[in-house]
Amino acid sequence: MSQDPLEAALIEGEGLRFGIVASRYNKKYVDALLESALRALDEAGVLAEDIETIRVPGAMEAPYVVGMLAASGEFDCIIALGVIIKGDTSHHDVIARSTAEAFQRIARESEVPVINGIIDVNNVKQAEERCLGAMDRGAEFAASALEMADIKVQLVRRLDEIFGTAPEGPEEWDSPFDDEEQPWKS
Repeated sequence: MSQDPLEAALIEGEGLRFGIVASRYNKKYVDALLESALRALDEAGVLAEDIETIRVPGAMEAPYVVGMLAASGEFDCIIALGVIIKGDTSHHDVIARSTAEAFQRIARESEVPVINGIIDVNNVKQAEERCLGAMDRGAEFAASALEMADIKVQLVRRLDEIFGTAPEGPEEWDSPFDDEEQPWKS
């Protein structure tokens, strides 16, 4: 992960809906990410009632809940938050890779953007820098979510203009393309 901060786009968040799935494992760090993300969403005008936060045991459990929230069709973007700190084994690699792949698959299949806010670090010092220190990753994840939610809304409007009506959800949308032309659906 880059140490350079994200140059956030100025997005007005009023009317956008967000789901947040946050791990309880490494709670001190994840709580800091969550607090920072919620503050950034609030500062962008997102109403508290337009944010649903669900806590899960660990990062590995996040994809299930992210997928369920995405399937609901209620959210413009979903943020997954967690912190994985390298231990004596390579288990952290398994969790980081599998959650990242799952989030990408969920986003493609549900047509709901998913922000991967699962931080994978080598030690506690790196976790502190990214969650409690100058690198405000929680706010960066929120900024990415705002931008992707805005892009989603714009693209749905565009599709509505092209095809006549906006789809209720990805499963109800009759695509003008053949299944072979939709590799993201496989």
